[in-house]
Amino acid sequence: MTILSLRDLKVEYATQDGSVQAVDGVSFDIEESQQLGLIGESGCGKTTLLKAIVQVLPRNGQISAGKIMFKGMDLLQLPAADMRQLRWREIATIPQASMDSLNPVQRVGSQLMKLLTIRGGYDKRAARRRAVDLFDLVGLDTDRLMHYPHEFSGGMKQRAVIAMALALEPSLLIADEPVTALDVIVQHQILEVLRELEQELNLTVMLITHDISVVAQVCDSVAVMYAGRIVEQAAAKPFFASPAHPYSLGLQQAFPNLARPRDVLVSIEGYPPDLREPPAGCRFAERCPFVQSACHDVDPRLELVGEDRVAACLRSNEMNELRIRAEDPTLWQNVEVARGFADQAEASVGRGDPPGRPSDASPDATAGQPPADPYRSPSKSGIEVDGEPLLEMRNVSKRFKIGGGLAGLLRGDKEQTVYAVNNISFSLQRGESLGLAGESGCGKSTTGKLLVKLIDASDGDIIFDGTDLAAMSGDELLGFRERVQLMFQNPFEALNPRFTLYRSLTEPLIIHGWKNEDTRLQRVVETLDRVNLRPAETFLDKYPHQLSGGQLQRVVLARALVLHPDFLVADEPVSMLDVSVRAGILNTTRRLARELGLATVYISHDLSLLQYTCDRIAIMYLGEIVEIGPSDAVINNPQHPYTQALIAAVPAPDPTLENPPLRIQEGVPRPTELFVGCPFAQRCPDVMEVCHNTRPPQATNDNGHMAQCHLYGEHRNSPKLKRDPIGEPA
Repeated sequence: MTILSLRDLKVEYATQDGSVQAVDGVSFDIEESQQLGLIGESGCGKTTLLKAIVQVLPRNGQISAGKIMFKGMDLLQLPAADMRQLRWREIATIPQASMDSLNPVQRVGSQLMKLLTIRGGYDKRAARRRAVDLFDLVGLDTDRLMHYPHEFSGGMKQRAVIAMALALEPSLLIADEPVTALDVIVQHQILEVLRELEQELNLTVMLITHDISVVAQVCDSVAVMYAGRIVEQAAAKPFFASPAHPYSLGLQQAFPNLARPRDVLVSIEGYPPDLREPPAGCRFAERCPFVQSACHDVDPRLELVGEDRVAACLRSNEMNELRIRAEDPTLWQNVEVARGFADQAEASVGRGDPPGRPSDASPDATAGQPPADPYRSPSKSGIEVDGEPLLEMRNVSKRFKIGGGLAGLLRGDKEQTVYAVNNISFSLQRGESLGLAGESGCGKSTTGKLLVKLIDASDGDIIFDGTDLAAMSGDELLGFRERVQLMFQNPFEALNPRFTLYRSLTEPLIIHGWKNEDTRLQRVVETLDRVNLRPAETFLDKYPHQLSGGQLQRVVLARALVLHPDFLVADEPVSMLDVSVRAGILNTTRRLARELGLATVYISHDLSLLQYTCDRIAIMYLGEIVEIGPSDAVINNPQHPYTQALIAAVPAPDPTLENPPLRIQEGVPRPTELFVGCPFAQRCPDVMEVCHNTRPPQATNDNGHMAQCHLYGEHRNSPKLKRDPIGEPA
């Protein structure tokens, strides 16, 4: 039975610059019990399609043509009152910003029961019973029913929103990016909830996301959307085994895969076309590596290319050959742009003291060009590290005081100590990259702030190029700020919205003594070009709101690199970006690390990203490093049970590889106490009596692979230690 049927649906947005055809002629069917994944980049029309189906388009949006049939009813002909009755009862949605979808001043259970009484007609007693059942269904403790949203973790909020969506037993559930920005452990458990609900309730799901690994694990069919149109639709297994459209190929090869890692990720250069004036031919032609002259003139339509499979490509009959060619990542690079960049890099000179500094022998002579780099030594990623480390952390701890004071006295709260970072040590060579992984609340971002001296350590020493950060002040601290940069997690909040990009990028240069405006302009243009914002001159006078998320992230990277630092801390640099844009950012940072000899610390919960970008990976839990070693060793031979759980939780972009059930519970305990034994003991599936009362030893093998675990130390010959890479007992 067909639940939802779209036919030639068109949605337009009226703007000051003309009408934008956000959805243009979309047609597909969703059958009962089907789980359809809708994937594509931001701006391709996925969320607009959702809003059109449930009739919640903004004022400047309208459905200009087509039909939306739901169980035989034409939704476009329904009166507004009847459409309101359909929402929640028949069609429920999990919104994209589900973390903010709960009223912060109402208890979660009250919000759920209000929905049941007003929309479902339940009386108060029946509504409470139903709310308890729903909490059980999504794996929430029913004792938390009367808690406020701020008392819930991110994963618990997400489960509560899912419970609200399922409250009235809808026929169709539409989820818009339901696991975006969640920890890998929480994400795994939310996906487990969705899978179980699909089986138990025979649920029909439409999942909207740019994360193809989520689709691979949850959906049985896939539709790919590009520039307002469906360009391919197929069952999940054949789609992931052999994509039938070049755009699908690019998305698949742009995604890091922990099970089958790639040396180079594909970055689909460019951006979708301007839908105010769509091109006459194929909308992907400008970005397609297989483009032919006919592609610019002929608009391809969806055609059958296999059993129950359609694609819109003029070369669909050649896809077997094209898939083989697409394995070469250089195929996706613009040859002219690449050659232009190589010429630019060869002609440019690196970092040194800016013109105008007292150390310049002849300021006038250097006024037109940036000074040269004093060193760049070639490591594993193409750089040969020097003997002395650039950065060292020696037994560093950071504590914060919370509560207490007059406000705490009035509330009856006692002062507490948060042990954010506990006695961690590691070193970083010039040109080396280190990944910090772990769940939210494990101390990763606090460690990053310590490394760039945004906060000071409570105990221990942080040594940068032979100097203790605690002893820095005045000109020495200013010099440190020039050599060390932080790349912020949210590009939308990292730039002043009132500054042009030129002003944002010249500000660090002005602070550090670049007095000549021509020199500053040259360095800004060079840096924008380095991060693939080309032609750079066209971006100088733009404001942040005029750029896409991927472009903004490149600007944030450019601002961090404009001084040619020696050390960069990147805090979740691509967590909010589309898969193809993310690949471009990762490839850019890897390339720049090689060219500039940049030492880098990446902070992320995504181990597939860290495996691709980092020489070494450190796993943090409750402020401690529980495992650290070469990336391949940590990923392929994890020794700590927490590392094994993190790896097992990473979804693979392949429906034939099913993630095993997690053997640990979600939720990092609040770090307000120091543990006598192992801090992971209360969540560890292999916990022994010794784990509760004795600190585990730090055991290191000859490869520099350290794990802080009793199983890896004195009990390393225990059968429990013998595991496969996904964390299940051998």
